[in-house]
Amino acid sequence: MEQAIFLKKEHQQLDKKLYFDFCGFSKTLPFHSFGPAIRQDYILHIVMEGKGTYHVKNKQYHLKKGDLFLIRPGDSTFYLADAEEPWIYFWLSFGGPEADEIIRHSLFKEDKYTMISSNIQKYIDIILECMNYSPESLANELYLNSLTYRFLAVLLEDGGKISLGEQKVYSPLAVETVKYIGEHYAEQLTVEGIAKHLAVNRSHLSRVFHNHMGTSIKEYMIGVRINRAAFLLSLTNESVENIAYQVGFNSLVVFSRMFKKSTGETATSYRKRMKNEDLKNITLESLKKQLEKQAVVSWST
Repeated sequence: MEQAIFLKKEHQQLDKKLYFDFCGFSKTLPFHSFGPAIRQDYILHIVMEGKGTYHVKNKQYHLKKGDLFLIRPGDSTFYLADAEEPWIYFWLSFGGPEADEIIRHSLFKEDKYTMISSNIQKYIDIILECMNYSPESLANELYLNSLTYRFLAVLLEDGGKISLGEQKVYSPLAVETVKYIGEHYAEQLTVEGIAKHLAVNRSHLSRVFHNHMGTSIKEYMIGVRINRAAFLLSLTNESVENIAYQVGFNSLVVFSRMFKKSTGETATSYRKRMKNEDLKNITLESLKKQLEKQAVVSWST
């Protein structure tokens, strides 16, 4: 589950060499993940707080505040929020023939995927400015494209450095396990059952998964279920008990305990808070104030 604000351009009115696609902001829960998926355009993520891992091209990168990670068109990628310090990140997606050339001139040249920025605030300010423009008119499309040029100019001038992070060799088995759990989390899954489906030894699967993901299969499974439950609590009026069973828990008591352990609040309190916050109605100014407050807290500690 993530709390997200985003802007997407539905239709492109101009045939351009570089264009804005979409941008956004996400505050994630532990174990929130995206993928494996393939994108058609570039997406540059800016990690504002917390930690997470990024999987691409047979490598796994451990990232934290101040890091950037790039998704390239056509690459299969997967990224996962940390269990203890889930990340908050911004992103901007862009495409077009010029995008390839600009990326080649940046620190992401030669198939590099992560870097440490010298100033993430410059990127964030431009993304926040993008959110001022509804992409429905041709004029606003031009503004968004011009902001995309500014965004990439910041990337080219960034005095940061390429970060190889804590690279680990990509494990197809671990990613297949992630994919299987994502498709079957609502069932009564067991590590033994997953191992049998993947035709591997249970102990071997557990060891590979823990070495690659930094957590056990059971803990990851619980995280996936809690994330899905948080989504349902936020967007439906289903009872807490029904949601618990829908996401794979066979006991409301166990679900309630795990939910509070993962989020720090009860399912009922979480639902109430999310309904009150209603990110669809949050203003850009209030988001900026939240981010400024977050920055003050993090810089002062």
